[in-house]
Amino acid sequence: MLTTNWQADVVIYEMMVFMPIYAVVLWAIWFMRPRKSAFRTHYYTLVMSQGAADFLTVIIFVTQMLPRYFNIGNSLVWWLDNYGASNFYVNSGPQMFILRSIGLFLITMQRYATICRPHGRLSHILSITSSFTLILCHWLIAFSLHMPAVLICHAHFENPQSFFVITSEDHKKTSATIVICTFVFCGISTLFMYSSIIRILCSAKRTVVMTTNSWQSRQNRYQEARLCIHVFFLAVMSAATFSYYVFQAIYSNEIGVGDVVLSQYDPVSENRNLQQEALRSLRLWYPLVSGNLSFLNPLMLLLLNRDIQKCFVNFCSGKTVSGRES
Repeated sequence: MLTTNWQADVVIYEMMVFMPIYAVVLWAIWFMRPRKSAFRTHYYTLVMSQGAADFLTVIIFVTQMLPRYFNIGNSLVWWLDNYGASNFYVNSGPQMFILRSIGLFLITMQRYATICRPHGRLSHILSITSSFTLILCHWLIAFSLHMPAVLICHAHFENPQSFFVITSEDHKKTSATIVICTFVFCGISTLFMYSSIIRILCSAKRTVVMTTNSWQSRQNRYQEARLCIHVFFLAVMSAATFSYYVFQAIYSNEIGVGDVVLSQYDPVSENRNLQQEALRSLRLWYPLVSGNLSFLNPLMLLLLNRDIQKCFVNFCSGKTVSGRES
């Protein structure tokens, strides 16, 4: 084993397998954007923005794992707590979850506008919105939503070995409320929009069968169906991560501490400390649960997106695309 627990080992192996693939996929999309019009759509803009969020999440995991499991940079991270390192880490988990939930919502909204409302107001707004503005909205909305929790956060590390974070009950409640409200809104909106997308795709299928046997129409419909499946799996993993947050919050409230609150050792209350150790064990699952939300994305892109498949193969084989599409 690389570390003291198998959950961290799995996360490390997944990082080594999926993140290089993810990097190639994102670089290939960026490389193809000026060369092929299909990659200049807002769908791929949001895929790259979501990819940046996934990479940032993994980088944060790495900076936590190095001192905790490999004793690399312990002194540096402990010293950085004077400048808010513990505040950063305690807020990074819910912040990254909110960021990726907003990204999932925006991707769904883009597909909904394209398929269900191609001539509607939402589609028009997206058509006149630049890629930079869309990415900026993705990140600013997410950071603004969690800002109330950041402003009341006063945390510190437990010790320079475990780097578990001790924070206040008010911060825990505020952060949990923001996470719950954000996920409920994004989840309900995603369900509504994708139910509409599926209904339109099924209706289009019947229309195509009755009128024409257009090969291109079938391919476009299959592509949209694959994109639906991709977002469905992302939604499932988001729900799993959210369920972890809820379960951990309920469990931590039952023993009188927050989801990141770990009281100092109290020899008088041995049972309480045993319960807190159980909470520590539960928290070891977080990188695995949250990380899989990031590791799933490149896998789904390669398995379900034909444009990405062709682009990935061409990019890895060293083929280039001559000229630019207008």
